[in-house]
Amino acid sequence: MIRWIHDRLVRGHQDERGMVLANVIIFGTVMMLLVATMVAVSTSGAIKSATDRNFQNAMTAAYAGLADYQAKLSNDNGYALYGDANAQFSKTSGSAFTGNDDNTAFTSSGSTWAPVVGSTDQWYRYEVDNSNYSAKGVLRVRVTGKSGGSVRSLVANLKGDGFINYLYFTNYESSNPAISGSSCTTAYQWQSGVANKCQAVQFAGTDVLNGPIRSNDVFTAACSTTFNGSVEQHDATVRPSSGTCGGTFNGGAASAVPYLGLPALNSNMSQETRTDIPSTVPRPGCLYTGPTRVAFLGNGKMTVWSPWSKATQIKVSSGSGAVTASDDTAKAASLCGAVGDLQSANGATIATLPSNLMYVQDVPSAANNVNTWPTGSYPSKYSNTYCTTAVSVKNGSATLTPNQAFSNGQGFPASGEWVNGGKSSSGSTYQTGSASDTYSCTAGDVFVNGGFSGAMTIASSGTIWVTGDVTYVDGTADILGLVGQNAVEVYNPSKCTSYPMTGSWWAGSVTDSSRCNSAGVGLLNRSGGVGITVSAAIASNAGTFWNQNYDIGPQLGVLKVIGSIAQNWRGPVATTGGTGFSKNYVYDQRLLTTAPPKFLQPVSTSYGVTTQIEVQSAYQVDGTCAKTSAGVCR
Repeated sequence: MIRWIHDRLVRGHQDERGMVLANVIIFGTVMMLLVATMVAVSTSGAIKSATDRNFQNAMTAAYAGLADYQAKLSNDNGYALYGDANAQFSKTSGSAFTGNDDNTAFTSSGSTWAPVVGSTDQWYRYEVDNSNYSAKGVLRVRVTGKSGGSVRSLVANLKGDGFINYLYFTNYESSNPAISGSSCTTAYQWQSGVANKCQAVQFAGTDVLNGPIRSNDVFTAACSTTFNGSVEQHDATVRPSSGTCGGTFNGGAASAVPYLGLPALNSNMSQETRTDIPSTVPRPGCLYTGPTRVAFLGNGKMTVWSPWSKATQIKVSSGSGAVTASDDTAKAASLCGAVGDLQSANGATIATLPSNLMYVQDVPSAANNVNTWPTGSYPSKYSNTYCTTAVSVKNGSATLTPNQAFSNGQGFPASGEWVNGGKSSSGSTYQTGSASDTYSCTAGDVFVNGGFSGAMTIASSGTIWVTGDVTYVDGTADILGLVGQNAVEVYNPSKCTSYPMTGSWWAGSVTDSSRCNSAGVGLLNRSGGVGITVSAAIASNAGTFWNQNYDIGPQLGVLKVIGSIAQNWRGPVATTGGTGFSKNYVYDQRLLTTAPPKFLQPVSTSYGVTTQIEVQSAYQVDGTCAKTSAGVCR
């Protein structure tokens, strides 16, 4: 019995020891699982942290690539023609390039990427779409950034920060002395120590500017002048025209900005009519010669009269410089009008140029230029004989007295028009023959009016005369540029109804038709209160935008400009004495993101991002293209 009890106790003790061992094993296993879990969680956190860092750095690298491309554009406006034609984003858009400038960032395949400066783990590459650059001034670029195992891409639209970004831009805030008849010295208003400096043209109290304005000079304004947009100029103070206030600033106080340069000439725009340089001019526009009239018909068409034109698309010999007609004259006639029609009284009725440019040049004098006319010869298919027909610029019959102008073949000057040269020294009479108010029979002048439909630019080596309303048929789709080398001018001719008498004791009194009594000067075809509307992006790189005879006649209505104005000198459109137009300038907001085709470019400009969006990655980490579900490179 005693033996049995002993055996039971020993066995029970051994059983308890087995339970403790099992508990130890279970506890140890749980602890090992907890430690393993903690290690796994810690390791996955480290991996996630690294992945997040690479993900963020990949987009940072993409932004760095975008900044690099913007900088290259700002340093060289021609950089828009550099790229990689094999890049998927470029070749699907129809872009064309002249080279790649040995820029590593243009690489479109393989393991080569451009490094982000200052980083050891970030790279980028970019692809360019310049298919809309000449038509709208817009570049699209797809930038891909890489860091570690992460790749991200973005697409941005870039547009130059030029004149067209402003409702109103001037280099000088004074008038062109050639127009004002002054002997003053052109200088900026903020410059000191300039003798006989030209005075600033001021904004009137009735002027309303609905958009951003900018000047390399400083503005002068009345207290009630209304600025509904930003005001940018040489310094932060708008000068008051009187008193102590210089306008109402609903768009914020004036701010100082850097100089923005206008090109001296717009002749480079004529290059867009050449057919022999397809790499830089893939879609040539139209070249017209001598005084040219354009009537927009409101239905997507226009009638063009250009009697001096012989070739509307050209090629230029690199050796001799000879200018000849393009090889495909039928194609030129289809786009620009048949030469015979352009020289006729009925003109050529054609479609407005599709996203393209019309350039009007002076009649050339070089013997090896196809558009040159032999000395003493004139167009013959038009009823007017041009520079040989005298037109009366006073009431009465045409004469050949010195104040008579010859017709330019387009109806200017009009019959009875008085060519005003400003007041005489006595102030009682007006003289004739002012160069600013006469019409050349061989200059590259354009006379334009009508309802416009389409997208095009008219550029001129002379003056663009706005002879009537120029309005858009569709204000959301139509866009027009007007670029006059010498001026863009509102046609506003004058007349004379009273001439002074002169005489001597031996000849008696006679009418002096070379002058006009001040009381007899008036406007030929406008009456008081009549206004005009111009819808366009307007630029005069060497001249001004102004109202012909702004200081004559009654108070007119409103000059409404819907678009933008850029000019070298400030152009007058009225006087404080009650003549001319009041202004209502409204900025076309579309010009922030687009531009008329082949519009005037600044001497240098920076390029800003107008839109930006992240897209699916264009490349894999190894540099090969990322593909769609259909197996096509994105």
